[in-house]
Amino acid sequence: MKKLISIILVFVAFGYAEAQDIQYVNAENGLIVRERPSQGAIKVGMLDYGTVIEITEHTNLKLEVMDGGKKLTGEWVKVRGIDAYEFFEEGYVFNGYLTEETLEKRFKAAYDEFTVTIEGITEKESRKDDVNPDFNGVLFYKLNDNETLEDKTVRVKHHQEFRTIEVFQKHENSIAISDDKSHCDIINWQHYYSSWKPLKTISSNKKFEALSISEKEASRFIDVNIEELKTVVNDACGETWSDAIKDVASLNDYPTKVVVSKLYLRILMTDIDGYKTEKIIIFEVPLNSQTKKESYAKL
Repeated sequence: MKKLISIILVFVAFGYAEAQDIQYVNAENGLIVRERPSQGAIKVGMLDYGTVIEITEHTNLKLEVMDGGKKLTGEWVKVRGIDAYEFFEEGYVFNGYLTEETLEKRFKAAYDEFTVTIEGITEKESRKDDVNPDFNGVLFYKLNDNETLEDKTVRVKHHQEFRTIEVFQKHENSIAISDDKSHCDIINWQHYYSSWKPLKTISSNKKFEALSISEKEASRFIDVNIEELKTVVNDACGETWSDAIKDVASLNDYPTKVVVSKLYLRILMTDIDGYKTEKIIIFEVPLNSQTKKESYAKL
């Protein structure tokens, strides 16, 4: 009998664990987790947009919140974190900022002075400068195929008082050589760098709109010696590629092509005392997404 009861209890526990009320955080600026179901309760955490949570208890304690002139109606619910990258203890949140719709976590770069998030770009692991690995002022990230910074909304959430926040953008062009099956990317030889351009502020809460890059800007390059390029290609990618460009007279001749290889964001914050903090985020663009090829060699 005891054995049967144990089996039943295990079955019930397993069924309970499987019956999860899974939802996603839909708050643009993050969702506060509180110790008790009250706006005056102690704050125990902050959940980013797209964070996965499980609702463990409904309180029936109703709440109305005004957000940008829009009224949100809901209740306090008890939640626990199930996201492997952002575990937190149980707490209470307002469910007006939760949704059953699957959301991906957004790109986020957190610094002591401010946090940068970008809509339309997924969460990524950062890489520091290989030359200066201890320098935190420049961080590298890899975009996914067909993912771009262009026209995206960039949010800068400040953590201290400030005078101004400015965001600038520029891009880097490199040489790619592709045929119908593969491509050879010359990513560490010569490049074209655009100038820094300021992003337009699109709201008072520090939202900026990233710039689009025209076809003309995406194809600009510096003057290069074509014969030197052929030598570089031969050394980096082999005789097959060298032979493929033997008749090329300019960078616009097939199979050579100029492509955008990096996108840069520069965030400049001036605090209340006039001290300036500058951070640079560099997005590496997959060149194969622009040449539409599956395999490639790199210099």
